[in-house]
Amino acid sequence: MLTPPIFTDDDATVQRVRRELARLEALAYRRRVRAWIARGARGLAGAGGSFALLVKLKVAGSIGGKIIIAALIGLGLALPVVALAVLVILFLLLALVECDPGGSCDWPCDCRERNARRDRLKGMIDERVSWLARRDGPAPRVTPERARARKHRR
Repeated sequence: MLTPPIFTDDDATVQRVRRELARLEALAYRRRVRAWIARGARGLAGAGGSFALLVKLKVAGSIGGKIIIAALIGLGLALPVVALAVLVILFLLLALVECDPGGSCDWPCDCRERNARRDRLKGMIDERVSWLARRDGPAPRVTPERARARKHRR
């Protein structure tokens, strides 16, 4: 009967897994920061553009109305899920007062589409955290294809 190896904190395998975990967590953090920066830029650009258009076309009567409409458009461009929620509430209110909003709703939205790279990164982080917690069995490794691709990029 084979006994599993016992890893200590000084072991090279534990240190390697910790380095990989730190690298993967940094990748996940950078991705989250980039996503928030992109949302903010998209929202500001949408709000500024729609405000300029509202001022030029004189759509809303007051400057306050123009700012509110521009802010709602900017919010919709920054966080599409919030815009979708506002539309759902609007349609529910229209249904309550028995107004027909125009037939069936066929939105071309992929808000709930899964991000495969994000899921794989989260799985790799979870795998290393759980291995560091229990330290039994073989240590997690980077797959040979990924290691080979990383060598060619350097």
